[in-house]
Amino acid sequence: MSRATFPILVVAAGLIVIAALPAFAATQGPAIFVPRSETAVPILDGTWTNAQEWSKASETFVNYTDGTHLVIRAKHDLDRLYVLLEMPDDYVLDGRAGICFDTLEDGGPYMKSDDYCFVLGDTLREYHGDGRSTLMYAAALNSDVTASRGLSGPNSPYEPNKNHVTYEFGVPLEYLGSDFADYGFYVVFETRGQTTNYTYSYSWPDFESESSQRVISPRDWGQVVISSDVNVPEFPLPVVAYIAGAVGIVAILTRTIPSKSAKQ
Repeated sequence: MSRATFPILVVAAGLIVIAALPAFAATQGPAIFVPRSETAVPILDGTWTNAQEWSKASETFVNYTDGTHLVIRAKHDLDRLYVLLEMPDDYVLDGRAGICFDTLEDGGPYMKSDDYCFVLGDTLREYHGDGRSTLMYAAALNSDVTASRGLSGPNSPYEPNKNHVTYEFGVPLEYLGSDFADYGFYVVFETRGQTTNYTYSYSWPDFESESSQRVISPRDWGQVVISSDVNVPEFPLPVVAYIAGAVGIVAILTRTIPSKSAKQ
């Protein structure tokens, strides 16, 4: 085997292994990596209570074709997962928003009993799937799940001069099934708009949605990854490990495998 060919084979083999891992399959949707918070937990009052409250959270910024934006922030404290939904372009508190979890991360075309949604409008409600549709069906609200909505302004980095809609959620990790795990994740956000009574529905991942109570198939949801680290990783750890190993192997082999000219 030539000196030039062997490193290429090492890299190719590694990429095949990565592609075969479930967490990095080509069909996986977008992922949100949720860091562990070392600072005080958020006060779930529906607003940016202070400028530092969500400063160490992961941030996902979503742009929609109508010019609307949605910001998703998330972090955890080993006990609870905290999620902030912020719509900088929505100034009227007249809609509702929800977060959904595929607790077994088993996808599928329909919502099942292991798929939980927490939707906040005038009140907080919990929904599960029935295994036959993508509609949410009412379930008993877990007493440890909390949420609040309100208007944020000066303490938010987005539209600090305008009061705009924010939702805050707190969900026990134990209720989702594990302290450290990956879950399918979906966000819905509904508003009546600023000047009309027409209802606008938004989602993450960004799919056209008829209402906040009908979701897309769980197989098309994104993913939320609960990390024990306080920092959001640039790459998933198995990928980092492989890259580091591959670079090391290639470096060693290119020094130790003799070239044709050396043999002659």
